[in-house]
Amino acid sequence: MGRYSYSQPSEDEPLFGNNDDSDYSETEDLIRRDQAELSLERCSQVHYPLQPEVEFGFPQVCYCGAHPVLATSNTRNDQGRRYYTCANKDDGDCHIFKWWDDAVMDEMRARDVHVFQLAEKVESLTLLTDYDTEEKLRNLEKMVGDMAKDKSYLCEEYIDFNPQPKERKTRVFIERHREEGHQKLWNDYFSETPTYPHNIFRRRFRMNKALFLRIVHRLSTKVEYFQPRVDATGRSSLTPLQKCTASIRQLAYGGGSDTVDEYVRIGETTSRRSLHNFAAGIIDLFGDEYLRRPTPEDLQRLLYIGEQRGFPRMTQVNFHVNGNPYNLAYYLTDGIYPKWATFIQSIRLPQGQKHSLFAQTQEAVRKDVERAFGVLQARFAVVRNPSNIWDKEKIGNIMRAGIILSKMNDHQELRTTVVNLKKEKMWLHFPSIYLHLS
Repeated sequence: MGRYSYSQPSEDEPLFGNNDDSDYSETEDLIRRDQAELSLERCSQVHYPLQPEVEFGFPQVCYCGAHPVLATSNTRNDQGRRYYTCANKDDGDCHIFKWWDDAVMDEMRARDVHVFQLAEKVESLTLLTDYDTEEKLRNLEKMVGDMAKDKSYLCEEYIDFNPQPKERKTRVFIERHREEGHQKLWNDYFSETPTYPHNIFRRRFRMNKALFLRIVHRLSTKVEYFQPRVDATGRSSLTPLQKCTASIRQLAYGGGSDTVDEYVRIGETTSRRSLHNFAAGIIDLFGDEYLRRPTPEDLQRLLYIGEQRGFPRMTQVNFHVNGNPYNLAYYLTDGIYPKWATFIQSIRLPQGQKHSLFAQTQEAVRKDVERAFGVLQARFAVVRNPSNIWDKEKIGNIMRAGIILSKMNDHQELRTTVVNLKKEKMWLHFPSIYLHLS
């Protein structure tokens, strides 16, 4: 350590050197020199000059004298945010740090103050003489020119340091030849000599052809989305038959939106949009007719059916069940519903003939409702399968549209049955009229 070294003293020398000169020895002098050298090395370490804190604007110099550099933050709260720092930030000393957007706002506020001051100076020029005015104007033009340079520098710095947006990807275009898809659909089901007979049409479209064409006609005339259009090149858009077929297939089979692409020649996004517009159009055009409140005639018919099924006097709300009085209208439910007075549930362990008859009748009528919903699920698989849609409103529209279509199909089949019965009756009694109507 240092420039001195110790040696083993001889036997003739005293152990601690010359005792007569103990106040100052050579060893102590070397120790003092070594301490002086250590102090000199500590003093030679880098000490940056004191710099004022950055109050506003872009920092021009760091505390260490270096030029500030821009960096990007990777922290959780400030991901991608730009800031000023120093290239010597890792040397353990204090360096500059300032957010870049804060510096921009400071510069903009400073420019606003500068412009306001210039405006005040312009107003004061009206009180000066012509000579003074010309002199002030020259100075003002110089100041405005300098400010314009500073502003252009600020804009260039903003453009240079602003993160560049990512390159937008071009949309993939697939030529599906939608005209050929419409022609194939027409030849398979809607031509005078279709490829597939009526029973296959009903199984795949969940309704007969007349009802489907009625729906297509109403949608194509009342809903703008299903009206035929022509693009800028004169090419026809997808036909109402293609859009309605894609919607019905999604309702019937409950598959994805791209399952009809190969046959109908319609993309996934367009197919999904067609389904939502189809459901909204069905509710708007047919909801008032098939989702209306029951009329007095409907109530009388339902009460008559209830009496025939073993539930007479359902309009009279004063009755007793299991020894409990009820004075409200009631609904037949199973055990999963809450224990409300308006819900009449079955008797789990009926005792006696009367209780057994009530449980049997209640469960039989309740099963009719479950069968009706089962028919709806079997007809439209989208009601039975888990939904892939996140929007609750769109899910509700699909459910209501399925109920309306199911009721429309039932009414259409009922009319067909009535017409057939009438035709048979006319065949038995008035064969000439039957031949005339046929």
